[in-house]
Amino acid sequence: MNNKSETVEKSLHISQDVIAQIIVNCVNEADGIYSVAPVMKTPRQIWLKQENFGNIRIGLVDDVISVTIGIILENGSNAVSVSEAIQEKVKSSIQNMLGLTVAKVNINVCGIHISEDKV
Repeated sequence: MNNKSETVEKSLHISQDVIAQIIVNCVNEADGIYSVAPVMKTPRQIWLKQENFGNIRIGLVDDVISVTIGIILENGSNAVSVSEAIQEKVKSSIQNMLGLTVAKVNINVCGIHISEDKV
């Protein structure tokens, strides 16, 4: 008999766009949020027709991720409670969907949206 040992190396690469889309979905589901703070598209994004997810920065080292999200609150929202809700939702979603460990989720409040009908 021939004892042949076959080893298969497996790897999984997750695009940062996938992580960003998960984060955007979590932010949009939160109460008291208007949106993720916008940022201008880079020339590369314009040229390659890539989507711009807004003010989201993702750091990934091995299987540990850190996220910084810029948000715009609705007028009258409690920034602390909204931020805590987003942090918890983003952390649990990324860990459940992708199996990555989330070290930290930083929230930057970049603005407050005041609807025109309230002015």
